[in-house]
Amino acid sequence: MGKRAVTELERKHLVETDRHIAEWMNHYRIALALTLWLALLVGGFFLHLVGLARFPKVAVELSSFTVVVLLGLWLQSYIFRYCGGVSFLVLGSWFIWTTYSELGQRSVLLVDSYFFILGTLYFFDGAILLFSKPFAVEFERLRTAQSKHKVRLRTVFVIAVGVAILIATAQDVVYLVDLWNRS
Repeated sequence: MGKRAVTELERKHLVETDRHIAEWMNHYRIALALTLWLALLVGGFFLHLVGLARFPKVAVELSSFTVVVLLGLWLQSYIFRYCGGVSFLVLGSWFIWTTYSELGQRSVLLVDSYFFILGTLYFFDGAILLFSKPFAVEFERLRTAQSKHKVRLRTVFVIAVGVAILIATAQDVVYLVDLWNRS
C-alpha cells in the first residue's frame, strides 16, 4: 500500500498547527509552567503525605520561594529571573546529588524518586532561566511591551520582597544576639 498525497489544505493546516504550538510553547511559558508545577508539586506532595497539621516548615519555605520566583517571572523582573535561576540550579543539583548519594541506603523508593524528579525539574527550570536564548528574547520582548500597571506592580513586588527579607534578617540577628547574650 502506498502513501496518499497530502493535499494543499492539509499542508496549510499542519503548518498552522505547528505555528500555534511554537507560539504557545515558547521558553518563557515553559519556564512559567514549570515553576508553577514545582510549587504545586512541593505543596501537594507534602499535603498528601502528611496532611495540613504536620506540614513541614521546609516544604512551606520551598513552595513559598518558588511562588515568589513565579510571580517575579510573571512580572518580568530581572532580579527574580537571575536569583531564581541560580537558586533553582543549586536546589536541583542538591536534590539530585543527595538522592544519588543516598541511593540504596533507604528503602523508601517513592521518596527517592520524588526528590530526584523534583531536583531534575528545578535544575531544568534554572537552566532555562539562565541559559536559554529563546527565553531571554521572549522575556525582553514581554518586558518592553508590558503595561504601566504591571511595571508599578513589579516595583511594589520587588520592594515588598526586599522588606520581607530585611524583616527576616533582623529577626535572625535579634535571635543570634539573644543566643550570644545567654551563653
